[in-house]
Amino acid sequence: MAIAESDTHQGAKTENVRAVTFRSIGAAVCVIGVSVWWDEWMAYYMGGSNISRSHFPLAFLFPFMVLAIGNMVIRNIGSHWALTRAELRVVLAMGLVAIAVPYDGVTGHLLGVLGGVYYFASAENAWDFYIHDTIPSWLAPQNNNGEMVWFFEGTPAGQFPAVEVWLVPLFWWTILLAAMAFAAFCLVVMLRKQWVDHERLTYPLVEVGQILTETEPDGQLLRVLKSPLFWIAFGLVMFLKLWNIGSYFTPAFPPIPIEGGQFRVAPDFPFLIRRISFYAIGFGYFARLDVLFSVWFFVLLSGFEVFVFNKLGYTPGAADRQWQSQALAWQSGGALIFLALWSLWMARSHLRDVWQKARVPACNVDDTQELLSYRTAVFGLLFSVFLIMAWLFKAGMDLFVIVTFLPIALLTFLGISRVIAELGLVYVYYQVQPFEAALQIWGTPIIGRASVTVLSFMRVFASIGKGFVMPAFTQSVKSVDKVVKPRTIAVVILGALALGFVLSVADTLYLGYTYGAYNLGNMGLRKVAPSAFGRAIKAIRNPIPMGGKGGVVKWAGVGMLVMALLTLIRYWVPSWPLHPIGLAIQGNYGVTKTVFSILIVWAAKSMLMQIGGAKLYDKGKPFFIGLLAAQAVSTALVFAVDWFWFPMHGHNVHNF
Repeated sequence: MAIAESDTHQGAKTENVRAVTFRSIGAAVCVIGVSVWWDEWMAYYMGGSNISRSHFPLAFLFPFMVLAIGNMVIRNIGSHWALTRAELRVVLAMGLVAIAVPYDGVTGHLLGVLGGVYYFASAENAWDFYIHDTIPSWLAPQNNNGEMVWFFEGTPAGQFPAVEVWLVPLFWWTILLAAMAFAAFCLVVMLRKQWVDHERLTYPLVEVGQILTETEPDGQLLRVLKSPLFWIAFGLVMFLKLWNIGSYFTPAFPPIPIEGGQFRVAPDFPFLIRRISFYAIGFGYFARLDVLFSVWFFVLLSGFEVFVFNKLGYTPGAADRQWQSQALAWQSGGALIFLALWSLWMARSHLRDVWQKARVPACNVDDTQELLSYRTAVFGLLFSVFLIMAWLFKAGMDLFVIVTFLPIALLTFLGISRVIAELGLVYVYYQVQPFEAALQIWGTPIIGRASVTVLSFMRVFASIGKGFVMPAFTQSVKSVDKVVKPRTIAVVILGALALGFVLSVADTLYLGYTYGAYNLGNMGLRKVAPSAFGRAIKAIRNPIPMGGKGGVVKWAGVGMLVMALLTLIRYWVPSWPLHPIGLAIQGNYGVTKTVFSILIVWAAKSMLMQIGGAKLYDKGKPFFIGLLAAQAVSTALVFAVDWFWFPMHGHNVHNF
């Protein structure tokens, strides 16, 4: 059943269509299962590509694309088994949330930190002396009888792993993760109407997913597949990738260096990355021009800033690469926090309505189109925050550290979610993690060992700077907006998150005990705990002063002030070309790695818009979807090749 035209208009009521069905749930479970398995076996077992690092992970895009094309074929032969567009939107919403959990989303950090805190302890690093006595018995699995040795080194033949040591810690950590996730979900629900209906943010990443759901004879997917532009782009990328696959087997096929390299425009200028990412180009085409311009402009501008730091020998800011500059990271972090606060300020009238509806359910504020009632969202958020605070306090974190860490975490998650909703680039992270921010703000002499240890465990929420699961929630909610009955889909989305978590934990434990977690992957479980607790020991032995070494925290204030100024100019001067959002992500790892690709897609889109306007822009979409499709198919093909010919020595063909 096609979705009526009215569902595309902002503020329209939800169409009365059946979307949450046995078919859609079954399809979603299958796609999620494949996505989680592929994601983790690609990175851990194969040592190949990192296919979950974007905000629309390729680990999900490829299985979903296969489902969509298969559904189109089934529909064309007249079968009643074909999923409707609304049902495919449910699969899209569930998959976007579930795939935010595996590998370096949540579970890789979780199991790596918990399993490694005792396994990697030694007389040399003195973890037992400095931090073990501060860890409650329920917080991490013990290694008294070598249980973690088997996890990191593999289970001896004929033995059965003592997985029961994980039960208590995973129970309590699941409570914390669930509380943080539900708090994020409540915030997304409370801000949905403001972002979607009032401000009309574009959600460019979701647009690509929605095109794949239009499998009807007159839908966009068929028009895309019929376009010569799609096949030109698809063929170009596949030729390059197939050529490089040939180079795996013989030197007669020298690889084509599409990954590029790095260069310096001058001595002391940080290295700039010259890399072509078809994934970044494909999704970037759907972003707004002013945003694309702002991104590459601020990356270049931040390069000059680091250049000045290098020339002056200013240690907190000096670096060879922008993402290594602490001053720049804090400056961007301050701008991101301001963006989150400004988003709340812009929503103040709407949030007053939300609060009014929560207090007085009989008032005339309409929340029937929301995934939760405003009353549930508000009090769910408050209860979740209280539960998180109680959990952290019981774990050993001081109250003043809790009320620093938790607001920073939620605001950072909210800020990056806003960036993704408005920007639409797939590789956008933040550099300063909330647990690191709390540590630097207060300094270790004030915080003390117990709080430093618990903050180190908060590495679990790192998600390589992707914002935990909140950006995934925002994309998921938008993908089913005005399409399904909201209260029903809320349960389904949260269920998808739980399914992704359970599948990922079970799969990671299996891989660890079977092959040895220490042997897995190019980033792998072996690096998480040494990084987290090694920095904790360093901070304890060499105390960090309040405000960070060199007073680096003050750069967050600089970032907030500059962001405020740019935001006000943007509102006062509508023709101002520089979008302030670029400041919030300048110098971050993902954007700096893909800036050359962002520049390419900005130039291409600018030219098309100048020549033919919006009509020519629409005609160009199949080409860029072809880039995405080819990147997905070629990465899956490389995985198959590696599985048979290069097991545990795979090739990284999709990272950025």
